[in-house]
Amino acid sequence: MKRPTAARGRIDRIEVENFKSYKGKHQIGPFKSFTSVVGPNGSGKSNLMDAISFVLGVRSAQLRGTTFKDLIYTVDLADASENRRSARVTLAYEPENEREILFSRVIEASGTTHYEIDNQRLTSEEYNERLKSYGILVKARNFLVYQGDIEAVAQKTPKELTTLIEQISGSDEYAETYTTNERAKQRAEDEAHTSFTKKKSLMTQKKQMREQKEEAEKHMALQERVNQMKVESTLFKLYHIDADIDRVRDEMRNVREVRDEHVAANEESLKEYEDKRKEKMTKDKTHLALNRKIEALKGTISSHAPRVNQIKEETTRVQKKLELGQAQLTKSKRDAENQAKEIANMEQHLANIDNAEALFDQDQKRRMEQDSKFELTPEQRAEYNAKKIESGAATFKLKTERDQLMSQLNTDEEAASRLSSKTSELQSRLSFLEEQEEREVDRSKTLQQTETVNKGELKKLEKKLKELADEKRTVRSRQDLFKEKIDALNAKLREAKADRKQNERETKALEAIATMKRMFPGVHGRLTELIKVTQKKYELAVITVLGREADAVVVEDAKTAKECIQYLKEQRIQSMQFIPLKEIKVQAINERLRHLGGSSRLIVDVLQFDKSRERAILFACGDTVVCDTHAEAKKLAFSGAQRIKSVSLDGTLVDKSGRLTGGSSSGLAEKANRFSRMDVENTRQEKMKLEDELAAMKSLTTLMLEEQQVITEKTTIEKDTQFLQADMKALKDKLAKLARDKAVIVSSLEESKPELVAAQKASKEGAAKVAALDKQIHAIIDGIYASFVKTLNIANIRVYENEHLMRKQKEAEEKSRFASQRSKWKEQLNYEKSRDTEGPVKSAEGMIARYKAELAELEASAVNAMKELDESKNKLVKMETEHQQAKAQAKALESDIVVLKEKTTMAVQETARLDKKLSSSQNEIDAQREIRNGIISNATMEQMELPRVLALGAGENDGDAMEVDGETSTAGNVVLDYSNLRSDLKQVSKFEREGKENELRIKIDETSIELARLEPNMKALEQYETIKEKERLQTLELEAAKERVKEATDAFEDVRSRRRSIFLDAFQHIADSIDVLYKELTQSASHPLGGQAYLSLESNEDPFLHGVNFTAMPPTKRFREMEQLSGGEKTIAAVALLFSIHSYRSSPFFVLDEVDAALDKVNVEKLAKFMAARSHGKDGKDGTQSIVISLKDYFYDKADALVGVTRDVSQACSKVLTFDLTQYD
Repeated sequence: MKRPTAARGRIDRIEVENFKSYKGKHQIGPFKSFTSVVGPNGSGKSNLMDAISFVLGVRSAQLRGTTFKDLIYTVDLADASENRRSARVTLAYEPENEREILFSRVIEASGTTHYEIDNQRLTSEEYNERLKSYGILVKARNFLVYQGDIEAVAQKTPKELTTLIEQISGSDEYAETYTTNERAKQRAEDEAHTSFTKKKSLMTQKKQMREQKEEAEKHMALQERVNQMKVESTLFKLYHIDADIDRVRDEMRNVREVRDEHVAANEESLKEYEDKRKEKMTKDKTHLALNRKIEALKGTISSHAPRVNQIKEETTRVQKKLELGQAQLTKSKRDAENQAKEIANMEQHLANIDNAEALFDQDQKRRMEQDSKFELTPEQRAEYNAKKIESGAATFKLKTERDQLMSQLNTDEEAASRLSSKTSELQSRLSFLEEQEEREVDRSKTLQQTETVNKGELKKLEKKLKELADEKRTVRSRQDLFKEKIDALNAKLREAKADRKQNERETKALEAIATMKRMFPGVHGRLTELIKVTQKKYELAVITVLGREADAVVVEDAKTAKECIQYLKEQRIQSMQFIPLKEIKVQAINERLRHLGGSSRLIVDVLQFDKSRERAILFACGDTVVCDTHAEAKKLAFSGAQRIKSVSLDGTLVDKSGRLTGGSSSGLAEKANRFSRMDVENTRQEKMKLEDELAAMKSLTTLMLEEQQVITEKTTIEKDTQFLQADMKALKDKLAKLARDKAVIVSSLEESKPELVAAQKASKEGAAKVAALDKQIHAIIDGIYASFVKTLNIANIRVYENEHLMRKQKEAEEKSRFASQRSKWKEQLNYEKSRDTEGPVKSAEGMIARYKAELAELEASAVNAMKELDESKNKLVKMETEHQQAKAQAKALESDIVVLKEKTTMAVQETARLDKKLSSSQNEIDAQREIRNGIISNATMEQMELPRVLALGAGENDGDAMEVDGETSTAGNVVLDYSNLRSDLKQVSKFEREGKENELRIKIDETSIELARLEPNMKALEQYETIKEKERLQTLELEAAKERVKEATDAFEDVRSRRRSIFLDAFQHIADSIDVLYKELTQSASHPLGGQAYLSLESNEDPFLHGVNFTAMPPTKRFREMEQLSGGEKTIAAVALLFSIHSYRSSPFFVLDEVDAALDKVNVEKLAKFMAARSHGKDGKDGTQSIVISLKDYFYDKADALVGVTRDVSQACSKVLTFDLTQYD
């Protein structure tokens, strides 16, 4: 940047108005080339410099003021316009070869400022630009040196000197852009580095993914080989299963033909038996329906009886409440009558007061008529007045004393009256509180009586609840006992019929389960129907583990189970065990048991089942482990630290406690014929008798209903009692408060009595003293009025004055007394009238009416309840008769059925034997089909592609399809193509199959182990292509980042270069100038060469970011740090530095404040000569105008003119004088 040329011009004068210590308008000047401002301390010299700074745009904070209002003259407190005062400073500037310009700055009354040039208002920016055009830089303050600035410049750190040079040079204008571009450059470099790091990481990932891709391809080839081996092994198993199914199917066809012939021969006997059995079932249903109705009716009757009792008890309770209400009504009416008498008595007192006041008025009227004889003539009036004045003078001292005593007497009488009134009020308040307390005590007694009644009722109800609870426990205990006995008898009957009636019972059970499935959506079926054993060899082990849960019925929840149990009871079908899926608790399988080794497998792993029934399977099987041999099962159970429940293929079960069950010793065949026929009949009769007794018992539902009614009634009374207790507590608190209030009033009365006695005594004594003085006064007055009273023919002058003048005063006092008594009685009358005695009467009457209505309702309810109870009892007798008839009919039919059953037993047994054989064959087929379906399902899950011929439709199944229990699965419909199966595998015998299966499995396992060792990343193929794409995109992103780095670097270097160039230009000029100026300031006759001063940079690369070192060496002194120089040496060095900086961007003038303060006389004279030389320039040209504030005569005597500032004490402001020194040159 090109260095600006120095502007030429000078300050001609300064005009200040109300600025700081300058009151009113002052014109200061004219200023010469070298003007010195002198004056004593505190006169306002620095305020003149502040005025120059102010008008040139310097902020208020630098002018020794916090706000602009602080700069306004405010010493003259008497000036009424002070709050509206403003201040103004005008600088007359004469540019070279141009007309004079007036720069003005004004502080308005509001505290704001504005700028003017030649009396035209401008903005601060326009004003500063105009100053800048003349070389006056407000921001750099290149025209001002404040008091203390010299020392501050000398003490500046290298970094602060850099900041100063930046301000002078203007390079600081690029500081913000420099910082912004530097951050942008750094940010771009960071992004580029991040992008490069990402690309490098992607290249590494690409290399790793390539290796994983090759391993995945190898894995896929090996996987294909394993799949082919699994398909071959699966086809081998399925081929032989299909062969077994075809063989068993042919056997079943032959057995079925024999069975059909046998059934046809015994069809008539069986039909008659079935008809009788169905008729008996109908009768049983009727019997059960009637039994349920009887139970319901008994419950209704049981519910009616407590209701009748409840109504009776409620009637008794309401009657007691009615009696209490009537008692309350009687008391309330008595209170109302007493109140009416009291009001009449008070009204009579008020009438007596009115009559007394009327008599008083008549007496006063009569007295006025008598007073007419005391009327005075004008002469007598004049004489009276003269005597009045004379007597007043004669008795002045005594009357003054009497007035003082009278004032004290009035005070004592007022105190006595006040205390008397207070005592009366307290007595009235005490009476009111006592009456209120009496009412509340009566109410408390009523509440206590009600509470006593309620407590008696509660004891009766609690006793009744205890009786019901005891009865309920007795009934429940008896019912449980009867049910246990019935269950035991049922078990005996089932055990006796185990073989003989197995088919019949099974048929009934299956029919019942099918019916329950249709009736209740939540029934899933028997547990054994819901599972499929994957291999036949595990069937015995599974049945052993399931135990009694094998025939349990799986349902959705407990509600469904209860509905099923109720149905079984109603239909008289044998009981079944139910497993509710939602309510059962199961534990998660211990995964460790899947990896025990050997032939062990979790029992749930050899089963196939629907996922929705898993909880039922886990509930029945738990974490039992199945092993091929008993030895292995036993070893597993006992060898580890934790016991394991295990089972072997032969059905031997070892539980966690070590107990062994099952195996060859667990058969139950020998128990079939435990009871003889007679024992069975006796057992059946005993069971029926127990069932009848159980049905005749009072039901728990009825007892619970009665108990609930009693609890409801008890809860109601308890709530009433709680409310009563709450009222009693509140009443107790209220009575306590009344007692406290009474105690306070009694205490106040006790305190008031001594005060009242003392006041009355003081009043009496005061009255006696006043009377004595009155006697003296009267004697004096009687002597003065002696002649006057003779003319009036009266005893003394007081007769006239008392009768005539004091009458009105006495009349007013009497009137006041009447008014006071009337007010007192009216207040008591109003209070008595305000008491509500009608409210309690109405409340009690309303309460009685409610209780009477409630009694009427209860009586009507009692009549209705008794009527309903009688109807229900009659209906119960009729139903019990019908029930006995139906029961007898069912017994008669049962006898017929026993006879018919004997006839058909042999036929049924033979049919059952054939059915059992068919069922066994069908079970074998089903088992093989289940195994086949399991194998096919597993193959499907493992995604094996088995060769198929076609999938048969439902109509294409053979005739044996009807024997399959349940729907045909999709896997069962699959017909496989075995043409590709090796012939040696097809020809394997039944005994060689297991060995061949093991051989195939070993080969598969070996290949699978090799496959498992690879553990490839199967997503590597897809991920490899993804990473290649990411690498390509990251390369593009890296190139873009590099381009952004280049652009940011270019922008940063451009700003850095311009800022550095401007800074170095200013630095070089200042560095070149400072040594010359310093030598000039330090030259002397003894040291003609002067000292040395120079500047050096801490960094040449970015000098504006680092410090500038300033070094000054006075003559004959060695090098020392600036801090080690004396005050004068620092000042000279700082002056040299300031003038060097000023020479770079010099303003047309320079204003300095006491820069010579730290200099001795020699250096002051040097500085003065230097300033004079700089001000006048060479040959009187190119000088810089200097205005210097100084207190030293050997400095300011070198100036061209003096501006003297002094203190005008009378005006409390600064005063200015000017003196031209050039006339003495």
